[in-house]
Amino acid sequence: MYHNYVKARNAAWKVLLECGIKELPINLQTIADYYDIPLITYSNFPLTQLFKPEVVSGDGFATSISGTPYIILNDQKSNRYRRRFTVAHELGHVLLNHPSKVTFFRNSEIDHPHKLEEIEANIFARDLLMPATVLASLHIHSPEQIMKFCHISYTSAVIRAKRLQLLYQRNSFDIHPLEKEVHKQFSKFIEENQ
Repeated sequence: MYHNYVKARNAAWKVLLECGIKELPINLQTIADYYDIPLITYSNFPLTQLFKPEVVSGDGFATSISGTPYIILNDQKSNRYRRRFTVAHELGHVLLNHPSKVTFFRNSEIDHPHKLEEIEANIFARDLLMPATVLASLHIHSPEQIMKFCHISYTSAVIRAKRLQLLYQRNSFDIHPLEKEVHKQFSKFIEENQ
């Protein structure tokens, strides 16, 4: 399990670095464009009738059509903050190279805890949207502060705040070289928002 955590966390850091992301809230369209992953809404995607009802009834899904990954987002369900986490979660499935023959879909903010692909995608989304090194440098602790800076739902902010508290207790920031690079890349944003 720890291997899966590290894999997803490191992948999120690499994406932030490769895409040149330097500020919060994270621009997910920039990331999708960088990796040539179209983001399409249900209202602009006439093929949703081709997928199983449990897939299209959710918040969104990742799929592959003729070898090209797509993220299809339910724009008629939930609020924009929850949709941001859904997009990041689905980007996780694609960028973590989860099997492309499987259509991954998301029906809730808390996915089944025993599916490794879902756990990895959640960790990826959390660390992509709410990088701990940036939050710690801004002295952010509460879910409300996380929501303000990261534009995510209260549920996601609470989950991040709990994990962040553990990291504060361990003083576990900027240990990994990739995380140090993320911190450096966000340094101007951090300085302007302290």
